[in-house]
Amino acid sequence: MSSRTLGVVLFLISFPIPTLADEAPAKEKAPEAAKVVPPYPTASNEPLEAKESVVKEADQHTQLRVEFKGIKGDRVPAFLYIPKRKDKEPLPAVLLQYGIGGNKTTSYIVGMGKQFVERGFVVLTIDAPDVGERKTKDKKVPAVLGLFGGDQIMQYCGDYSRAIDFLVTRPEVDKERLGYVGISWGAITGVTFVAYEPRIKVMASIVGGGNFLGTYTADAIEKNSKSSDPVFHVARISPRPLLFINATKDQMVLRLWSESLHKAAGPGAKVTWLETDHYFRGVNREDVCNTMIDFVEKSVPAKKDTPK
Repeated sequence: MSSRTLGVVLFLISFPIPTLADEAPAKEKAPEAAKVVPPYPTASNEPLEAKESVVKEADQHTQLRVEFKGIKGDRVPAFLYIPKRKDKEPLPAVLLQYGIGGNKTTSYIVGMGKQFVERGFVVLTIDAPDVGERKTKDKKVPAVLGLFGGDQIMQYCGDYSRAIDFLVTRPEVDKERLGYVGISWGAITGVTFVAYEPRIKVMASIVGGGNFLGTYTADAIEKNSKSSDPVFHVARISPRPLLFINATKDQMVLRLWSESLHKAAGPGAKVTWLETDHYFRGVNREDVCNTMIDFVEKSVPAKKDTPK
């Protein structure tokens, strides 16, 4: 059994399947973002010590390998895609993150990044903790339950925050027009991040879910789920635009988990169900991506006129 298959199996058996009686927590009115302290660490005032090198000069964009100081002081490698353009007006940007087993070089993330850049977006994709260039020498399959521990998710979110700290330093980026797009694990962790990050103006969650501990005891939920399960945080994204794209035949994220997250987000979120599985087999992935980019493009604030 491959490590990826084992990871899927562990994911599915680690959490009891919720019943129809299980309800997501009631939506509460979100406090003003400026008054809320994120559950994850941030360090916007800390130096990034950023470095960059050119990976590829394509016809329509430049691909850079960049790195900067992460939330725990280690280096965070990333790919940065910058559209080639005649004018020097700052562009909208997205932080684009993948699912379990992926990294910044994973083919579907590279493909999605190129679609965004062709539409005039700067794109950043980081290697999250223990993946890609940050992979440790320990070859053991990670415990999926451990991924849902507060410390691990909080490091992900803290590094996402540092990624935004990096993006807003780039002269190519309009810091008022930032989005977040997450696929699977990138969506699950991204919801909690975006909920407390006012610099993000729009989010797209692709095959994500929540309420994973819905049938556990109240004590277990109190100690674990409320810190790391996105269902407890998603309401804070409103009234910012939020798009959910989920699959009716998803093998990894059960429909009830997706519906729990949709319900907790409230009526302002847009929900799209596709007749496919977790890997989007049998549908045109480029078309799905373009539909998602349409949503992000229309949702970021309009470019402000340059004062004369």
